[in-house]
Amino acid sequence: MRWLIDTDVLIEGERGAAAFVAWLGAQTEVATADIVRCEFLLGLHAVPDSAKRRRGEQFYRDRIAGLASLPTEPEDYEKAAQVAGEARRLGKGKPSVVDGLLAAIALRTGATVATRNESDFKAMGCPCANPLASPKPSD
Repeated sequence: MRWLIDTDVLIEGERGAAAFVAWLGAQTEVATADIVRCEFLLGLHAVPDSAKRRRGEQFYRDRIAGLASLPTEPEDYEKAAQVAGEARRLGKGKPSVVDGLLAAIALRTGATVATRNESDFKAMGCPCANPLASPKPSD
């Protein structure tokens, strides 16, 4: 499966979630997007604690900087506005501009968004899954 990693999953990885390391190591086709890199770094630079910032910078260098980045196309911005706007109008979710752009890239490339925010991505008609969720017991 081709995965497109959302910022919230990267944040959990930076916080030391063992599930992130195990999941990422088991994947063969993983990418992110430049908008996700920017969102992660924005949050990182806003952290007041210098030790946490250094830890985040190291995580970025070790885990994020080397990830492939799926490119945006001009039409992705229109699609992002459409799917995020429709989800909001229909009361299905409140996806952000970043969420909409990530959904547009995933829809265009056939990727599945790896996110903890499944509700907003599903509201936009985007394939997604939470790779950090515990498996549900079988019935």
